[in-house]
Amino acid sequence: MTEKIVLYGNLICPMIPPVRNMLDRAGAAYEYIDISLDRTARQRVIEINQGYASVPTLVFADGSTLTEPKESELLARLEALGYPVPPATLGQKVMVVLQTPSILMFGVVFLAIGPATGQHTLTVAGGVLLAAAGIGRLPWALSRVR
Repeated sequence: MTEKIVLYGNLICPMIPPVRNMLDRAGAAYEYIDISLDRTARQRVIEINQGYASVPTLVFADGSTLTEPKESELLARLEALGYPVPPATLGQKVMVVLQTPSILMFGVVFLAIGPATGQHTLTVAGGVLLAAAGIGRLPWALSRVR
């Protein structure tokens, strides 16, 4: 299949990193659209999901959709479309964890609390978590540059 899959999401959804990882592993062409930055896209997602801005929402070339799919559902759909999905490597699994919003949130909280309370270990932990979150998001940032 050569037509792009459209993946609607936002930065705070913890389901987006695993879905993107599976699409990447499958080698599927897809376009990621952040509905918190695109009003038209948000409205489209609300229409697809009967009034809810549920993400991840995937729209396939034939017009069919998947909303908040289980891993097994997305795997089955991709394989039905002719995309073999290899198992995730350890490195890919680590990257998915680093991309979750909670890593970013804890980093910010620790970085704010550490200096305010004089607990330097929290400051360091916050810095490490923010750096890890940045590293986790680096592949996405680089893919947008292409």
